[in-house]
Amino acid sequence: MVQRLALVLLVLVSLTGCKDGAGKISTRDKVEMVRIPMISGYTEVGDPIYQDFYMDVTEVTVGQFKKFLKSSGYKPDEPINWEKLYEYSPTDEHPMIYVSWFDAQAYCEWAGKRLPTEKEWEFAARGGLKNKEFPWGDEESIAREYANFYGVLGRDQWDKTTAPVGSFRPNGYGLHDMAGNVWEFCEDWYSEDKEYRVLRGGSWLNFTDNLRVAFRNYSVPSIPSIGYYIRGFRCVMDVEE
Repeated sequence: MVQRLALVLLVLVSLTGCKDGAGKISTRDKVEMVRIPMISGYTEVGDPIYQDFYMDVTEVTVGQFKKFLKSSGYKPDEPINWEKLYEYSPTDEHPMIYVSWFDAQAYCEWAGKRLPTEKEWEFAARGGLKNKEFPWGDEESIAREYANFYGVLGRDQWDKTTAPVGSFRPNGYGLHDMAGNVWEFCEDWYSEDKEYRVLRGGSWLNFTDNLRVAFRNYSVPSIPSIGYYIRGFRCVMDVEE
C-alpha cells in the first residue's frame, strides 16, 4: 500500500526546457528525473530528510558522460581508458564507469545538479518502503527482476558486464538500478577521517548482501583505476518552489 501511494505521489520530470506549470525542469544533460516526496524521511543513516528533491531515474550513461566531456572540455586527472571501459560498459546506454568521485561531481555540477547525500540516496532507494532489506522489499528470490548482480537468471542476462541502464524493474519511486549494476558515489565522506567517499547500491559483480539498501561501501575519491569497472553515479537536484 505504501509503495502504491509513493507511485501516485511521484512527479516525473523531463529535462528539456525551463521550469513550467507542468512541473518540467531544465538541466543541461536532458536526463529524466523524478521528484522524491518526503513522506516520512526514513533512513538508517543520520537525521530524517524533510525536503523534496529530484533524482536521475537512471545512472549516468557512457553516452551522457561523453557529451559532458565534449561540451565542457573537462579533463579527468586520470585519462579515461576507453578500451578497458568498453569491456564492461560496451555501449552508450550502459552506465558510465572508470570515474573518480571528482569526475562524478564535475559532471553533476556541469548539469546543474549535485551528487546525492548518503541520506538522500538511501531514502530514494527505499522507494517509499520502510524497514525492508531491498529497494523492492524483503523477497531476495525476486532480486533478478530488479538488479544486475553476480550470475545470470531471468531478466539478468549480463554476467560479465554492466547492463544498459533501465533494463530492470524500477522501485516504488520509479528509479532503476538502485540495487546492482554499479556502485554509486554519494557526496558524503565514509567516516570522520575523511579518507574515503561513500558508495551505495552494489554492482554487477556482487552478491545480494551488497544490494541491501542500508549496505555501505567506500572508495578513495581520486583514483578511478581502482575498482573502475564497478563504480558509477547518478545526480540529484534541489526543488525550488
